[in-house]
Amino acid sequence: MIYVVTHNQLLFDSDIYKIISVPESLKIMKDWKMIQCDTETTGTYAKIDKLLCAQFGNIDKTVQIVVDCSNIDIRHYKEIMESKYLLFQNGKFDLQFFYNYGIIPRKIYDTMIVEQLLHLGYPSGSISYSLKSIAEKRLGINIDKSIRGQIRWRGLDEEVIKYSANDVVWLYDIMKSQVEDCKKQGCIVGAKLECDFVPVIAYLEWCGIKLDENKWKDKMKKDKENLDTAIKNLNDFVIRTPALKQFTFVDRQGDLWGGFDLTPKVNINWSSSQQVIKVAKLLGFNTTVQDKKTGEDKDSVLEKALAIQKDINDEFLRLYLGHGEPEDKDYYAGYTGSAKVVSSFGQGHLNTICPVDGRSHTIYKQLGAASGRMSCGSNQPNETLAKVNKVKPSECKYPNYQQLPNDAITRACFVAEKGNLMIDCDWSAAEARLAGDIYNDQAIKDIFLNNIDSHSMYAKIFFKDELKDIDVHNVKKLRPDLRQKAKGPEFALNFGGGAFAIKQAIQCSDEEANEIIKNYEEGFKGSAIFAKKGSQFVRSHGYVLMNPITGHKMYWWDWKHWKEEQDSYTSAFWEEYKAYHKGTGDYTEQEVKHHFKAASKWDRMARNAPTQGTCAIMLKTSQINLFNWTVNNNKFGIYLLCGLIHDECLWEVPKEDAKAFGKRIEDEMLNTAAEFCKSIPIPATADIQDHWVH
Repeated sequence: MIYVVTHNQLLFDSDIYKIISVPESLKIMKDWKMIQCDTETTGTYAKIDKLLCAQFGNIDKTVQIVVDCSNIDIRHYKEIMESKYLLFQNGKFDLQFFYNYGIIPRKIYDTMIVEQLLHLGYPSGSISYSLKSIAEKRLGINIDKSIRGQIRWRGLDEEVIKYSANDVVWLYDIMKSQVEDCKKQGCIVGAKLECDFVPVIAYLEWCGIKLDENKWKDKMKKDKENLDTAIKNLNDFVIRTPALKQFTFVDRQGDLWGGFDLTPKVNINWSSSQQVIKVAKLLGFNTTVQDKKTGEDKDSVLEKALAIQKDINDEFLRLYLGHGEPEDKDYYAGYTGSAKVVSSFGQGHLNTICPVDGRSHTIYKQLGAASGRMSCGSNQPNETLAKVNKVKPSECKYPNYQQLPNDAITRACFVAEKGNLMIDCDWSAAEARLAGDIYNDQAIKDIFLNNIDSHSMYAKIFFKDELKDIDVHNVKKLRPDLRQKAKGPEFALNFGGGAFAIKQAIQCSDEEANEIIKNYEEGFKGSAIFAKKGSQFVRSHGYVLMNPITGHKMYWWDWKHWKEEQDSYTSAFWEEYKAYHKGTGDYTEQEVKHHFKAASKWDRMARNAPTQGTCAIMLKTSQINLFNWTVNNNKFGIYLLCGLIHDECLWEVPKEDAKAFGKRIEDEMLNTAAEFCKSIPIPATADIQDHWVH
């Protein structure tokens, strides 16, 4: 039976539904143990768009209640919504509309999030996580969505009521099916954690962050100046480089008003990769890389193709790709860095400022990566805000604040409201410390337990013969060259690379690369053993266990096909392969290359996913606890969650509370880390300023 709660005089009882009052609806719902919940809205932007209706359904599918929010105050349902377990599909969306009314449900089950958890590792777009798709897959039910796009202009009529009610019929059955799979896959704890995090990520989007418009415009002006300088530096380089003479010209014709300017000019569009490829080839660079999707060779001037080619023309590399890190004294962004800042961090961010609260709001994906890490931003236009701010929808997209340039000028543009301060807290080397604990690697543990510089430790192990008489604490002072040299192999090996990656990183011989690997395996025994076991496990089982406490897993989605291929590679196959296929580039050879490339990828995943995944779990756990404290202490809407970036959280609170809450954040993050990292402490440090610091 469908009940409608409304004061709309144009709606009457029908064969489809019956109109009841608020008290009658609450009486019906009071004994429900769980409530299936959904909303219909005027748009997707909770800060401006409005609730049209809220739907509630009991778990035995006998009753659905549709509340007409255009004339019924949804706050009548606050108590029951905050006390019952609510079942949602993409609850993050609905919760933000409820937050506008001070309704803060925290007992949540989200069918979309759990379905995503059960398929971590599957390629983006390979599975649909819509209610329609999940219902078809799990229940064999076809949910008609044809009316969905008409609701905003139709209003609450009989067909819309029927459609809305149907969205709260099947969530419980979907939940039961998912829970059975969670039990089989050992991720019940992980599913609860992710569902508990849904109100937190909804709060993160709802709070947004304040962007100082004047400071941002000043930054944009400086960014443009930096880009102009970078282009001038590159053009000057071309003019004085004989090998690039074909790209220069002198205008000897002049014009009537400007006269003659006989200084050389450059006719290169530096934003054209094809033109830059020609420049790079003339300078002696190898621009050939392998396309990850097709396996075919192609030309590229991306950093991964050029930066590894030292001593060919380092000046061009510095001018085009840049040099160093933003915190370095000799840092230079280069053309690519300057161009990216201008194109990605300009007027588009100002267009996202909401006139209702003066803050910029974006979209976060809770399970945005296969490791369970969050991701941020979307190319999806914010049509509601674009209309209000009078810009094209294509000019009002959701910004990615997780990839914001980490320089002081940019970060200083994100400020606290008047009377507030920002608390920026992150863990110290969280993933590296987790690696020591998860891999049970004593050398990594020593780095953090005995305060050893990590790059010095890697240098001591990689180049043990050259450094045998130097204590690890003195490497940085006495052999800074080897400490610097160690960074390339350190990065390569920690991300699953081999001898080839080391050779690319430091331009060494095969013999030296293999010696570094040998020393690495002897010096970091725990890491080497973990990597070997992880490779064996993922190849045998088709998944990576990222955390044994929560059961988060990353699935090798086409592993069964890979395993069938692996089993087919018999000695007879290899004899035929060597005789007829090897070196021909035919289909069989390409398939073999793809097979081993997939294995290499999942070997890396088996090594790195547990640290990345556990770090993501830690961050979510800590923020669930901080959010619950905020709500329990009546600080909702006062203490604002402004950002979550991998191992960092950003809160904004009143000045008088900043010191105490900063200490609470530090303690919470320290205690949470201790639950997941037993042998090494992971300290957290809170910086309190009037702007974003880190």
